[in-house]
Amino acid sequence: MGSSVVAVVIVISLGLWHVHNRRHPGWLASPDGRFHVLNGYALATVAAYWLAAAPTATTWEWALGNAWALVAMVSFVHGFAHLRQVTVAHAQSAQAIESIDVAGRPAQPNPSLS
Repeated sequence: MGSSVVAVVIVISLGLWHVHNRRHPGWLASPDGRFHVLNGYALATVAAYWLAAAPTATTWEWALGNAWALVAMVSFVHGFAHLRQVTVAHAQSAQAIESIDVAGRPAQPNPSLS
């Protein structure tokens, strides 16, 4: 019964977090970021299984669960770094395009605005 409750809680919480993550501006633009984040979901699920299966906090199952949790965290961090990187790159290219004047030259800053 306990493992079923843990599984349901994990699926619901990761599902809600996925709905939140899909709203990230870089989600559709970064396949690497999506891969690492989706990989982190599976790794977190495996980690939760090993942590829930451990009879005590001093067994090898507990250590294995913590190792899987560490790998899941690294995967999430790497994925969100990719999402953030692609968002910044798109913003920089959009800003460069917006600063081109009619003649096709980069626009000069207006000294009266300084």
